[in-house]
Amino acid sequence: MKFLLPTINLIENRKYRVNRISLNYTNSKYIGILYEYVDENKQKAINSFIKKLKNDGKKVNLLPAIEKNNADNRYFKTFRINEIGFLGNWKNNNVKSFIYQPYDFLIYLDLKIIPEMENILIKSLSRCRIGFSYNKLKILEMVLKTENEFDIDYRLNKLYHYLKKIK
Repeated sequence: MKFLLPTINLIENRKYRVNRISLNYTNSKYIGILYEYVDENKQKAINSFIKKLKNDGKKVNLLPAIEKNNADNRYFKTFRINEIGFLGNWKNNNVKSFIYQPYDFLIYLDLKIIPEMENILIKSLSRCRIGFSYNKLKILEMVLKTENEFDIDYRLNKLYHYLKKIK
């Protein structure tokens, strides 16, 4: 599956045509956040970021990917990377419902886009996809580069700063 999924993503990227229009931040209501759950430190930084968004009146949905050896996070809808079918169809209902939500902004928090996450980003009905990683399919409408890339707190603070500036 690992070898076939990038080709499927290339075909899907050409096939899916969603009207991607960015709203200004003050008028946006729904934000989706996609990331890979790694540890509690990253989760605490994400929770702090979500608190800022909720204080601004935004509804936020999270979809963390978990590894086989990680325990399911009881607070969120989660999925496992290996729950994707042979032709790029997801078996997990959490992923399916996340894909079909018309988010104003869909934020991908990780530095590298793996093919499974790329598949979700391609199929998403979100208006604007934001992330920290450039890829060859150019699936993100807004790519942020920061000086201190590996510090999640720093990246999320920069992201919040730039989100507030979208007019």
